[in-house]
Amino acid sequence: MSQQEPPYNQSTPNQDNTINPMDLLKDEEWLRKAIEAEDKVGGNIGAGLDWGSAFGELMLNFELLGRLKTLRISLNREVRLLLNNWNLGTATRVAVKTAKEKLLQRLRLPTPDVRGRILAILEMDELYCEEFISDQQILRELIGILLTQSDWETIAAVAADSLKAQIMQQVSVEKISA
Repeated sequence: MSQQEPPYNQSTPNQDNTINPMDLLKDEEWLRKAIEAEDKVGGNIGAGLDWGSAFGELMLNFELLGRLKTLRISLNREVRLLLNNWNLGTATRVAVKTAKEKLLQRLRLPTPDVRGRILAILEMDELYCEEFISDQQILRELIGILLTQSDWETIAAVAADSLKAQIMQQVSVEKISA
């Protein structure tokens, strides 16, 4: 019984139904299919942050990785405060939610210029003395860089749609007709 079985065989999974990802790299069939899948979409299939070579620097430096989390939380807080100040009424909640989603998208896939700006902010020791970054100017500047005109248009459209839906619901509840 010295014959070696392939590391991954779809018809006979491991006894505990788990797959060791490192074993998959040794399986020529799986590797061939993975390459074909990447070719179909025209590149690398990935998930999470797409920081290129800079992501390695973040992963090796737990302090920077922790600061990135603090920065993300601080940006979310700042965009919430900003939109609350705009008196959007009941549309504020959905506008904030959409803005946070857009911020997360931009943080996951930053352009090289944005990535450089984020890395510079992550290295500013004086910003990370508290639970949140309190320098409103830096946070708002970064929000201005991260959120594009298109993002703001999406945020406005979602807020307007939410307000329209609320008005139409009230009209139907109160049986107001035109």
